Amino acid sequence: MSCPHCGQPLPDARATACPVCGREVKSAGFTGIPSAEEAADSARRTAEAAGHAVRTLLEDPRLRERLPGGSLPLLGSGLVASAVLLPILPIIGGGIGLPWSAVMLAGSVLLGAREWSAAGRPVPAPLEKLARMASHPAFLPLFTALAFTFAFLSLGLGLVPLVWLGAAVVLGYVQWRVFQASAASAPELRPSPEATRLKRWVLAGAAVCALSMLFTWGSGMKLWTSLGGYGYQDRQVMEVDRSGRPTGYQSTESQYGWAPNLTRTATFYATSGRSRPGAPLAVLALMSLGLLAAIPRAREAVPSMLPFLLAGAVTVWGLLGLAAKPGPLLFLLGAAAIDVAWFRAHRAASAPESSPPEEQSPSGQA
Repeated sequence: MSCPHCGQPLPDARATACPVCGREVKSAGFTGIPSAEEAADSARRTAEAAGHAVRTLLEDPRLRERLPGGSLPLLGSGLVASAVLLPILPIIGGGIGLPWSAVMLAGSVLLGAREWSAAGRPVPAPLEKLARMASHPAFLPLFTALAFTFAFLSLGLGLVPLVWLGAAVVLGYVQWRVFQASAASAPELRPSPEATRLKRWVLAGAAVCALSMLFTWGSGMKLWTSLGGYGYQDRQVMEVDRSGRPTGYQSTESQYGWAPNLTRTATFYATSGRSRPGAPLAVLALMSLGLLAAIPRAREAVPSMLPFLLAGAVTVWGLLGLAAKPGPLLFLLGAAAIDVAWFRAHRAASAPESSPPEEQSPSGQA
């Protein structure tokens, strides 16, 4: 917390006067509401505490000694396989679809076979050859990004979302350690204002887009059809006299038996952006844009047009789902911020450097 008068940090949040300027804190109308800087600092401390807790848990020797070779990627691949296979049980449900389930299950098998073989455990020869694909440098980052994607798309209450979250945390920690050991993690000595602005706006836009996918984007309908069934059925009975002539009186009788009537029941429900077709690819594109904006060395390693293609694909995906709903409108707002940020960065990089004017002699000659 800082002084609202001089901006210097206060030694105690309960201080009533600033030790630097001597003015009272409460006289400036201080209401106890944290500023944006204080909120960001609090969020940073919370993230650091959460990261420390995750690191302490995953580096616990009691956990590592139970894993073959102490391999955390093996644990992550097992969690992904569990998250894919658990929805097969009828009492759980909530899968990610057959195509993506096949992709994630195959990836977890390849990664698990690679780590199992690296731990000195026997692996069938055909599987060992296939597991070499998991040794490619791009395999683990892509598999981790997909785990994060489906952890976000499955976010909610239940066993399957919890398993996806665990898989994302384990694989994300492994990838973070790899990143910290690489040269790409070295901070820039003096980042340019353009790079700082690009990072800030792209990350903010991606966060807005991700948040918007939790809101309502449209509505769906489930149609239940029944050909009939056993039950009680009411029918009207006309009373007649002994000669068979109607008496004018009617009565209702309930009879149990098969009712062959065709019945249809429609149930309407709201849908979020996470249930739209192509949502996994949209989330991957958003994560890629945030990564390219945050790490300058990553931008240098990819084609210069890749960020613009990803940003354009994200914008088109949002436009295809445009409706008078809060979700699509908020998504397009974040996508517009990303597009403008990349456009301004490209324009700043393409602008010719201005050369200093030539010095002139006092007589007016160069």
